[in-house]
Amino acid sequence: MNLIFKFHQLERFERFECKTEKFTCQEETSKTLKKIDFSSKSLYIRLIKLKLKRNFMQTDVNYFNSKDAAKMLGVNVSSIKRWTDEGKLECIKTAGGHRKFILQHLASFLENHKKDNSRVNLFPLENETDLLISHYILKGNFEYLQNFVLEKAFECKREKVQQVLNGLYLGQYPLHEIYDNLLTPIFYKIGNLWEEGKISVIQEHFASQTISDCLIRLQGIIKIPNEKIGKAMCLNFATDLHDIVLKMVDHILEVRGFNVLYAGSNTPLFEIEKIFENFNPDRVYISSTIVLDEEMIQKEFDKLCKICADFGSEIYIGGMGFNILKYDESIIKKKLETFEETFTF
Repeated sequence: MNLIFKFHQLERFERFECKTEKFTCQEETSKTLKKIDFSSKSLYIRLIKLKLKRNFMQTDVNYFNSKDAAKMLGVNVSSIKRWTDEGKLECIKTAGGHRKFILQHLASFLENHKKDNSRVNLFPLENETDLLISHYILKGNFEYLQNFVLEKAFECKREKVQQVLNGLYLGQYPLHEIYDNLLTPIFYKIGNLWEEGKISVIQEHFASQTISDCLIRLQGIIKIPNEKIGKAMCLNFATDLHDIVLKMVDHILEVRGFNVLYAGSNTPLFEIEKIFENFNPDRVYISSTIVLDEEMIQKEFDKLCKICADFGSEIYIGGMGFNILKYDESIIKKKLETFEETFTF
């Protein structure tokens, strides 16, 4: 079955239509729902009866009142008031004395008070699809979530992709687990579809950009420790056009407590020495996904390795490009294969 995507009034396109295979994940809905406990005591049903009208998983600056926060955390309003008075739960007080909350307040509370956290309480359950997503997040079924996010990324439905990413993070899944088990397989699938000619370049860009935008929004609720353990620099080579993977490395390093200088994609290295003099990073993370000009990139890499040696910076590398580039393994601290390794080393 094909799914037709229509994009109207896009930049440089008055009208664009593309067709691709539909990555449907709804066929399991009915049989999965039958397995879920629908008793009156079921937490799922209790949440559905709340009939939440807002999409709490979006990271736009939406303000919630005490009643909203109580619904999201699965407690009564008096608990919310007590936690704010005790300083456990941050809030913004209006001139009239009313408490207002943003998503980051709730994320910080759950991180600091995990005993009060129940994963399913934070997911918006407005329909059967939301119920199914919540169920699979709770069960850690990343295969289903991969198909769902991939489908919504091709449809450019950021709010649905954001719902899954925020739901996993607020459900206390580590970032490296989200990136390794959800996003990495999705990027491989997108790449394979493009290589097989099943999607166009523009479709690949739309899907990748949708996920990239959601990662930027996710960063708004990620808890960053105040105490820093070191300085790290993240960069790509000049011919690398995508920096999504590098951005995920940046997120993990910030969560670990590193002060990160993020250069992003297509990084020019002609004045990189000045950056080292000013920032003096303890670690340098280099991502290379594609090597279009091997001779030029090899020279840039060799130059960067020498600068790192001069400043005593450890080098961490990752990406398919390093299967082509030559390097002395003795000067590389670690070739990273997973995001878990980024978190560990």
